[in-house]
Amino acid sequence: MCSSKPKVKPVAAAPVVSPVTIDDAAVAERDRERQRQRVRSGRQSTILAGNTGAPPTTSAKTALGQ
Repeated sequence: MCSSKPKVKPVAAAPVVSPVTIDDAAVAERDRERQRQRVRSGRQSTILAGNTGAPPTTSAKTALGQ
């Protein structure tokens, strides 16, 4: 039986993040682009789900005997 303890390697310290200043113009542009993507996805989903003007692909049901 082994009674020795396992050897532990030292762990490197976490990197220090320096504060980064973000330009107001960059923040405004990011927000504008996000809004544009939201509007675009909403419009695209509406167009695909809405009436396309094409006739339906299934035949309409009729009453029996006609």
